[in-house]
Amino acid sequence: MSSSAAAKITPDSSWRDFATRYNAAWNAHDVPAIMAMHVEDTSYQRHGSSKVYKGKDVVAEQFGKDISGLPGIKFEPVALYGSDDHFVSESILTATAPDGKPVIMELVDVITLRDGKVVHKSSYFVASRPPKT
Repeated sequence: MSSSAAAKITPDSSWRDFATRYNAAWNAHDVPAIMAMHVEDTSYQRHGSSKVYKGKDVVAEQFGKDISGLPGIKFEPVALYGSDDHFVSESILTATAPDGKPVIMELVDVITLRDGKVVHKSSYFVASRPPKT
């Protein structure tokens, strides 16, 4: 199936199917597949930053930087909630920092959908805390 064919919620799919494909594209580090699921006027914001990346090309460039800046980045799903116009994805992000140290973060993405595609992505993350003993 082509990226464009799989890029939208259809009457035969659901927000959950879409979210699963979206998260799989992130784990594959496939920016073109990720962006095939975004509308042209999409936007992206990271928690703790006032910067909002606007437009498909600008967002794609930032996603590429985010992925390349953390080698081996992976997202382990924790929970998924949503409806036809949004979904919330909780995951554990693991990667390697440029200095070689491991990175483990708790991540919550709030994704707003329009016409079956991503119109806005807000990412909230904190460094994971070790389990209490």
